Order: sequence, then structure tokens, then C-alpha cells
Amino acid sequence: MAGEGAPAAHTGEPLWMLRVNPLPRVRLADAVLAALLGEVCAAENEVEAAAELCSAELHQLIGATDDPGERGPLIALRRDIHNDRVPRGGDDPVPAVARWRAARTLRDTLRDTLNREYPQAADRERNRLAGLLADDDLRCSLALVAPEVAAAADRYRAALDDEGKLSARLRKSERGLVQYVTRAMIRTSPLSRFTAVGLVPPGPRGVALGEVTAVGAVPVIGLDRIMLHYVLGGLRYEATPERPVRFDDWVQLPPTSEFGPNREKLMFLQPAGGQIRRLSTSVAGPVRPMLNAVALGARQVSAVAAEVVGEFGCSAEDALTAVRGAVRAGILCLSDGPEDGELSFRTALDRPGLPSAPLLGEVNRLLPEVAAAPAGQRATVLTRLRGTLADLSHRAGRPAQVLVEEDYVLPSMTVDTAPWGAALDDLAAVVELLSVFDRLHDIRAVLSSIFVEWYGAGAEIPLAGHAERIAAEVYRRGGSLDGDIPQDGGPADGSLGRLHRLRLDVLARMRRTLTAAGPDARDVVLTAQEARSLVAALPDRFRQDPLAYGVLVQPWQDRLLFNDAYAGHGMLYGRFLGADRELGGRALPYLAERLKLQYGSDGRRVAEDLGLHRLNVNAHARVLPDGIDAEGWATLRLAHDPATDALCVRDAEGRDLRVLTLGSGHPEFLPAPVRIAAWLVSGGRLMEDFVGDWHASAGGSGGATQVCPRVSVGRAVLARRRWYGGAELAEAVTAGREETDRLRALARWRARHGAPAEVVLKTPLEDTYGTEALQAAAALGFGAEEHRQRQKPQYADLESAVSVRVLPRLMERRSPGYLEEALPAVADSRHAAEWVVEIARTAGAPFSYGGKTA
Repeated sequence: MAGEGAPAAHTGEPLWMLRVNPLPRVRLADAVLAALLGEVCAAENEVEAAAELCSAELHQLIGATDDPGERGPLIALRRDIHNDRVPRGGDDPVPAVARWRAARTLRDTLRDTLNREYPQAADRERNRLAGLLADDDLRCSLALVAPEVAAAADRYRAALDDEGKLSARLRKSERGLVQYVTRAMIRTSPLSRFTAVGLVPPGPRGVALGEVTAVGAVPVIGLDRIMLHYVLGGLRYEATPERPVRFDDWVQLPPTSEFGPNREKLMFLQPAGGQIRRLSTSVAGPVRPMLNAVALGARQVSAVAAEVVGEFGCSAEDALTAVRGAVRAGILCLSDGPEDGELSFRTALDRPGLPSAPLLGEVNRLLPEVAAAPAGQRATVLTRLRGTLADLSHRAGRPAQVLVEEDYVLPSMTVDTAPWGAALDDLAAVVELLSVFDRLHDIRAVLSSIFVEWYGAGAEIPLAGHAERIAAEVYRRGGSLDGDIPQDGGPADGSLGRLHRLRLDVLARMRRTLTAAGPDARDVVLTAQEARSLVAALPDRFRQDPLAYGVLVQPWQDRLLFNDAYAGHGMLYGRFLGADRELGGRALPYLAERLKLQYGSDGRRVAEDLGLHRLNVNAHARVLPDGIDAEGWATLRLAHDPATDALCVRDAEGRDLRVLTLGSGHPEFLPAPVRIAAWLVSGGRLMEDFVGDWHASAGGSGGATQVCPRVSVGRAVLARRRWYGGAELAEAVTAGREETDRLRALARWRARHGAPAEVVLKTPLEDTYGTEALQAAAALGFGAEEHRQRQKPQYADLESAVSVRVLPRLMERRSPGYLEEALPAVADSRHAAEWVVEIARTAGAPFSYGGKTA
């Protein structure tokens, strides 16, 4: 039931989401090695400083010496010191030479010590890595998501336990092992047991933001609902494969099919005679209305046939014949009925009347076994479960890989937000600043412009029938993810042009602010008032609707570190609501109350989209009493309000409606009608990079390292310090022939530029998601997903022998980017933790936390 139970006491504050990693944080760097590196680096710097002093003093002495016989040895001595060579003579003609000799002797001694200590230090680090790899939660996660890495980790640990030595093959595996261990220690992202998740209402006596653990987390094992539903659809008719399709049957678009460019062709799989053929068909004739009918989910054959009748005026029997032909061909497939994103797997798999009931019962039995199995036995249980799922797919005649998934969910708790009021106000100012760059402002503006051009002011049209054409026009006008809608492409009031000019002005003012701070600045701090004043000229069109963002933050000292921001209204945590409810949590009714307050206070009807749309992330427990399913979408209309020159969705009774999607945060992955409804109500990802823009505008040769300051708005850190390493860093990463050469070179590079040992390798967003970057990756043989995976933020410890050993390969696999300070550092907290907090505004108001005004 939607929002069932008495609502949790609502404070007016939004629901928080906690993401915390169970693996305790520890640096790989060996303490003895790190201390030696510091000493060597200081000695290197002393040799360099003494050499510069020698050069100056000898230059002066050479100039004052007339005798060529005396000048020659002085010149040779100066050259030897400059080139860091042992001088041929033993004299010290100026005091600085003695200083240089002493410094060089100490440095060489320390280098020798470093070289002697390095193998033992590296062994200690490898044993520490092996200890981390033995963590039960990590082993369980690897067994599920990366079984090959899990096997490599077991071999690595066994080799160190048995002989204390690693083969060349096992050393080669260190890069992958380091990546997974540091991901489990540093980066929070819900996946198996790498990260535990809690849905946390604010409340008195709650947990402190910076003092959280994953203690008590419960594993929740599930299956890919999209593929499971597909397989169940085949099993439902397993006993009667030759039965003709009837009007009361359900059909759907197979999840294994995909549309070609502009939806002109459909590629689909046709099982026949024990083989699978990949075919295609034009989206034309009766195929078009059939596909349109199931675009938003499974429909009864009667509804699909009615679409064919409506378009071609044929009889219902002729339309049924067309649907039967589409099912025989594989264009459509029989379905298990309407999708249900919150149906328990135990219920879904309990089919006593089906021939495959014993196998389905085996899956039901194995799911809790996966959760309960010790780490060493999990792989065996998973193999049995996956084998049973493969058997079911074969019996269904449906080529499907039903993935096994796991969430790690924390029991109910509350969070104490009282100490963070000022920081949250500053965070709201950050959102106010960044929201100006939200591409969905442009999308909403161009949507209104297209609608008025095509249908006229005040018009109202069926949404489902026109959505595909409207969305295609949005993209044609520059509305794709990395497109650029021209400033004259918006409404007649010129508001889009004013928005674009405001963005340029904000960027220019931020560049001036960063430049004025000077080259040695570590922190650039704006007040919340200054940040808001930068965007005070935002046209009213872009303030007139409620808007929310889910902001990812980490507490650090008394500050909040901004990590990212996506659409709000629970999109980032919808999939965990059911598990939270099962564990006694009150997040679901708390969120339901929040959504009604946020989006329905002006009298509009608020509903949630119930479809899965071939995306498992859309599956969630129902939150609102009002829901829109595939049948409901067919009744909705798109209307233009002349008073505001904005579009809205209307229901069959003429009520204005806001439809919220509580799963995928990427509207482009949704069917066109849902996409347009999401465009009208959602925020997009906030990813304007002021520091990156400033760095790019400054130019530079790409040789020397460029240092960029930390940027904050009050107590909210908008951007961490970063270093564009250039050729200087590249040379340090690949320095010398010995592994200690790289460690020393990196230590000196850090000392020159004030960089910490703990850093994160990052790639600019345009080089991760942009069309040009993806095309370049494709030319090298990498798919889009593989390219994006390679650009994930990667923690590195530049004082660690093992980390620095694999660093060149890590950097080779990435696009050029920068290093960022790893805040919070490992020593700042025992567990990596991140919070998602909603920052929102009501219509016409500034962004705030919990309904407060700035």
C-alpha cells in the first residue's frame, strides 16, 4: 500500500539518505617508507637549494678571477654541482660548496636506506592489502559482482599466507585488487555490500553526520525484475505453447529488443527451433501502433488491437491477427501481466500451477541462502542459483540473463541535523548558484516554444500520441545531453537568451574571483549572499515551479563537502524504500508527506509513475496513493498555460498533474511521454565546473603543473583543491627504472606544489560523457559503458609502494584529467560515508533546506 501506516512525525525537513562503507579505512602506505620518503624529499630539496647557492657564489667568484688556470676548475666545479655530479677536485672555494657536499652525502645515504627498506615496506603493504581482501563484506561483494577478481584475491592471499611471495602473474593482478579495495574504502555507491544504505529522517538524539558505521546492515538479495518478468511471461504459457493469442492475454515489448536511430527500425530476437535469430523490422504499418501501445509497459491484447483499429480502421479480428503475427515473429511477446515494482520475489516465484514450479521454488529457496552464505561459500550458492535461472530461461524459450542483485540496508535511525544549520544554508546557496546551469531549464523553455509553434498558445493535445515527435524536435534543436540549445531557440519573451547571458556573466565573475585570489591561494571563499547575488538576475520563468535536488555531501570538520547533485524527490533512494519498510523504517510515509507538501501545495494533483520501462532501477515500493500505469499514461494530455507560457500535464478530468519518477534519474532512458513529464518537473544533474572553466580559460602549455584552490560558499565546499599535472606530473609518474625512483619523484612533485599524499584521479565530465569523448573511445574499441567505467574517480596514495607501482597503468587507462585532494582523508573517519540531502524551493522562492528561507 502506498505510504501505508501512520506517517513519521514530519519536521518539515527532508528525508536523508546515508551511504556508508563497511570496510574500515586504512592507508596502504607503510609508515616507515612514508617517513623515509619525507626525509629523502627534504634532503633532495636541500641539495637543490645548496646547488643554487653554489651557482650564485661560484658565478661571482669566476667573474672576479682573471687567471684562466684558476677559472677553469671553478667553471668545472660549478658545472658538476649543477649536473649533480661528484666534483673532480676536493676544494671548497666558497662556503656553499661544503654545504652542498654535506647535503648530497646525506641525500645519497637516505636514498640507499630507502632502496634497502623498500622491499620490506612493499611486503608489509601487500600483507595489509591481503588483510583488507579478507574482509567478509568485501569478499561477498566480489563473489557477486566480480567473481574473477574474487578468485584473484583468494590466490593473492593464499600466496602470501603460504610462501610470502607473489608470482609475476599475481603482481599483475594488483592493479585490479587495489582498485576494488580503495573503491570499498573510499567511494560510496550502493552496490552489493561495498556500501550500506540507510533512509534517515531528521530527529532529536539522532546519529551525528560524521559518526556512522554499517553495523546492523542487512543483506537484501533480489533479481533483475525486468528479465524475471520476461522469463515468467514465457513460463506462464509453457504448457500451452500452441494456444492462439487471445484478447485477454497480456503482451509487451521484449526487453532484449532495441530501437535503431530515430526509432525507424526495431531489432529483436526470434527464438526458433532451438536457435536464436537476430532480426529487424521497420517501425511502420501495423507494427507502429502496436509498439506505441506497449511503449509504456505491458498491455492487454484488446488495448493493443484497439490502437491498430484506431489507426487503420480495420476490424478487431484483423487487428488481433496482426498482434498474433507480431508475437509469432518475436516483435512482441506474451507477458506475465502488468509490471509490479514492489511485488515480493517470494510471491512472484510462487507458481504452483506451472510445470516449472519446482525450479521457481528452487530460486525462492536459494535467494535467502545467498544472503546467509559465508563469504567462502557464496560463490557456490550463486553458481547454483544462476544455473537454475538459466534453466528457467531455456524452458521459457526466452534468451535472458536474470542478474542476481544485492542491497545492504541499515535499520531504522534518525539523524541530528541541528549542528549543521548554517552549513546547510550555505549548501542551499551552492545549489542556487549551480541550478542556473541546469540544462532542464533550457529543455522546458524550448518545449514551450515548440508547443506554441506547432499547436498554438493555450492548446491541449494527447501526450502519448505526440510525445515522440516533440522529444525528437527538442533533440533536433540542441536538447541532447551534450547539445547546446541556441539562446534564440526559446520562447518569444527572450528569457532563454537572458539565461544564457547570465551563465556567461557568472562564469566570467567566477574566473575573476579565482584569478584575483592569486597563484598561491589555497582557499577561495564566497559568502552565501555573494553566491546568491551572482544569479539574482535569473528570469522569473525559471523560478516559477517547485524544484528539488538530491545533493551528495560529506561532513569534514565543520564543513559539508559538495560531491554531486541529481534530481530530488527521492530519485536516488526509491529502490530502498521497500527494504526500509521491512526493517521497521518510516521513510516511506515520511517521503510521501514530503512529496505532497513540495509538489502539491499549489493544488496540483501529484502522482508517481508506476512503470519500470525496462530499467530495474525504477522498481520501488509505491509511495503515493496516486499512480500512473501504462493505461493511465494513454489518457494524459499535454497543455499550454498562456498565463505562464509553460507546459503542464493534465489528467482525463482536466486537472493539472505533476508526475514524479522515483527511479532512474536520467529522463533520456524513459519512454517519450514519461520523459516529457519528467522534464517538466525534475531537476537535472548539477555539474558546472567553475574551477575547470577557469583553468581552461587560462590556457597554458600543458607542461608545468597548475594548482587550483579550494572553492567554498561559507561552510559548504563547492570544489576541492586540484592539480592539473601536465608533463611535469607525467614525468614523475614514469620516472627512472626503479620503483623507488617514482616514489621519490612524486614526493618532490608534491612538495613543490603542496599536494597531499592522498589524492583522487578525476576526469572532466565532458571527457567522460561527451559525444566526442565517446566517439574517440569507440575508435579505440571501447564501448560507452567501458569508457565511462574507466573514468570513475580513483583514489591513490602517493606514499604507498603498491599504489605508486600500479599508478602508471591506472593513468594510462584514463582520459587526461587532474588530481584532487582526497577529502575527507582516510584519517578523518573510520568509514567512508556520504549523505544525500534534498535542497529544494517552492514556486518563486529561493532554494533552502527544510523549507527555511535564506
